[in-house]
Amino acid sequence: MKKLVSIFILITTINSYGQTAQEYLDSGIEKHNKQDYKGALKDYNNAIKEDDKLASAYFNRGTIKLATYDYKGALADFNKTIELDNKFIKAYYSRATVYVNQENYKNALTDLNNVVEMNEIFPNVLTLRGQIHFALQNKEACCEDFKRAKEIGDPAADKYLAKYCGNEQQGGESLMLHWPEEENWKVGSNQENEQMMMIELLRNNETFENWTEIGTMQSIKGVTGIPMDKAMNLMYEESKKTCPKSILTFIEKDENVEYPWVIFTIECGKYKDSKTAESQLWYIVQGKTSMYTNFRAIKEASIPDITKKKWIDFFKGGKVVYMNDEK
Repeated sequence: MKKLVSIFILITTINSYGQTAQEYLDSGIEKHNKQDYKGALKDYNNAIKEDDKLASAYFNRGTIKLATYDYKGALADFNKTIELDNKFIKAYYSRATVYVNQENYKNALTDLNNVVEMNEIFPNVLTLRGQIHFALQNKEACCEDFKRAKEIGDPAADKYLAKYCGNEQQGGESLMLHWPEEENWKVGSNQENEQMMMIELLRNNETFENWTEIGTMQSIKGVTGIPMDKAMNLMYEESKKTCPKSILTFIEKDENVEYPWVIFTIECGKYKDSKTAESQLWYIVQGKTSMYTNFRAIKEASIPDITKKKWIDFFKGGKVVYMNDEK
């Protein structure tokens, strides 16, 4: 969850309590905006020394500590901000981001509930809360937050709906994958019919005509009880239709768990109809109502070891969930 969350450094000012304290605060904000964190921190310290009731100085100092990964210090400053002003909405939101980084999702949820109660259109609060609900395995609340975020115009809502709620199958079953926020994934296509649902993801501003890395999530409805070796070989046989010399490499599987899975690569040095290379790392999971076939691919003849490890870890973080899971 740390990587799925964007940390927004929010800067605010309040009316001057004392001229000297306000001057320090204003100077700190100016340096803060220029990313001179050391200078800004010194000014905020001086503002607090002059006026230890200046909530905004504690808040801004907390955002500096949050930006520099001093979560303990940031938490203390946000606590003090809220102690001085229990309606300081940005402090609740920022404290929630600290809790997220500490994987303290329950406390993060409490703070986000306070933000929503004060102002549900506060930027990104519903999309962040939706991700917290997902981390706490409350998919229904998760998807409700993303739907509401979309209704009120949050531009990120569609992406989160597709990522967390888009492949729901009969009985409410879904495979959830945390596509890393910092990799700038976007939904390129979302298709569904009676037999399957497929979501294709692209990075940054890439297109299907010009991509360097692509991700695919496919749900094959009603397909159950397929041995993982057979599922893997079916994908390999399909790949040989367009790349006869493709290479299959088994990596790992586990069929002694509730949801059997297998990971493997299919690498193609050159397709029949082009000279383009493409290598795919696959992750197939057998659910109770559907089979989920997923892969990430790059336009190279093989996948570098460091990339392969990262992708394997990513897929192993996936989870089959239900709308009626216990909250």
